[in-house]
Amino acid sequence: MQLINKLSMRSLLKKNTINVHIFLLSLLIFIVFISFMWPDTQSLIAHDEGLYARRAKLISDSGDWLSPFASPHHKTVGSYWAIAISLKIFGISDWASRLPSIVAGYIAILLFYFTSLRYFKPLNSLVASLALIAMPIYFQSLRTAGPDMILIALIMAQVYFLTSAKDASRRVFRWKILGFGACVAMSFFVRSLVALIPLLSLFPLILALQYVRSTQFWIWAISGLFLGSIPLIFNLLSVFEDHGYSGLVSLVSFASRKADVTESNLFSSLPFYFTRLVLLTFPAFVFLLPRMQSFGKRLFSDKACGLRIELNALTILFPLIYIIVLSFIGTRHYHYLLPLVPLLALNIARMDLIFKRGTFKLETSFAGVMFVLYMLGACALYFKRDDLLDASFYTGFFAVILSSILCFYAFYSRVFSRRQLSPFALIFAFLMAQYLTISALSASGIIWSTNKELKALASTVNGECKSGVYLYGLPSKDETILQFYLDHSYVLPSLGGLSAEHGGCLVAVESSKKQVLEVLSGHKISNLYFR
Repeated sequence: MQLINKLSMRSLLKKNTINVHIFLLSLLIFIVFISFMWPDTQSLIAHDEGLYARRAKLISDSGDWLSPFASPHHKTVGSYWAIAISLKIFGISDWASRLPSIVAGYIAILLFYFTSLRYFKPLNSLVASLALIAMPIYFQSLRTAGPDMILIALIMAQVYFLTSAKDASRRVFRWKILGFGACVAMSFFVRSLVALIPLLSLFPLILALQYVRSTQFWIWAISGLFLGSIPLIFNLLSVFEDHGYSGLVSLVSFASRKADVTESNLFSSLPFYFTRLVLLTFPAFVFLLPRMQSFGKRLFSDKACGLRIELNALTILFPLIYIIVLSFIGTRHYHYLLPLVPLLALNIARMDLIFKRGTFKLETSFAGVMFVLYMLGACALYFKRDDLLDASFYTGFFAVILSSILCFYAFYSRVFSRRQLSPFALIFAFLMAQYLTISALSASGIIWSTNKELKALASTVNGECKSGVYLYGLPSKDETILQFYLDHSYVLPSLGGLSAEHGGCLVAVESSKKQVLEVLSGHKISNLYFR
């Protein structure tokens, strides 16, 4: 910790940012390694992750990339493409289905860091990047197959292109605005009409930039929109050819049905999203709370007026517009908050946490509390060791122990030691402790992996059944995940649809065991499995 303290205050405060860049890159490489540890302990998380992975597998198996579904589908296929490409290259596995989210998440972190450098010192930007990646909501989405992390990467790319184009040369300016327009179009290809919400939230930033009034901006932005829309256009044309207008109407009708925009939703959704935001961005709010007063002053005290306006548009107006629009929508899910989390994290860099020493009473107390919690977690894991694989137990246990040591050292150095940790080292200890814990626990399958038994069942069935596998009466969650892991599977609407000549295996729900045994007497079903 003393070494970290010295590096933070001497090396990292230099005008050149190469040390911070190298450190961040090294950290990301380490994170990638952690994310792929012990793949055998992983499984898809129901329900959405299973749906995205299964639909991507359908695209990969069928070879139909533009209109792969037999009936009109309610989403564009951009996120399915990313997962299907990964499955095509690396084979059918849960980690391959999650690879696009992991790659997109780290690209978003790098874009966040370099965007932050425009407004803050490297060390502030680094702390904000560490805080973002240590947030449970961000980390969980990073390792979940789906469109959310890809959308975040596209949003951060839009922000980076818009903010960095201001000082770019004419040639670079054109390419960045072209990239901005393309990212806007691709966000609709990935997330359908949901992409409208972050785009609306970006309007204050767009209006704050003087160059948007130029003709060049609109020429290159529209050109980027057209280029980025090419996959979406082909997708919609193919859907129209296969399903007619109903294929296009399904996109709009699904969005309008989910939206259910009413005034009453605003008052019921705001408490829901606020509480989830506090919990899922932990421990970032611990650093923000004691500095809210100084934060209010800094809103209007930045040296450069133009940069201050841009920063306020990103850190205040974007989250405000986003959460107000989101609160009007009837459907509520915590992962809807993801696109605003990176821009909220910019406020951590804005607090000037690094360069002003203080008493840090709240953080010191927090370090002591977290030490106790980590030790209790280590005890809980130790007593549960018989229920875990050796790799899972040792990975999770030693991560929790290391995290408790970091928090204890932070607490000890602030309370008892003469040579106190710098603010940077203290905050770094918190963030790394949390990140080590959640990464190790998730990589080992202890948390966020609730369907390992379905994966094991599918492995058994694949090994014993070389022909078709029929699924009957299973819950939709189980059915979806099994369809991803099984080599060849077919859903039976009823047992009557199974002729006596059909071979293969049958997987059915346990409650229908008696009925299944009665109906299938005389059939050529080789193996029966009950869930």
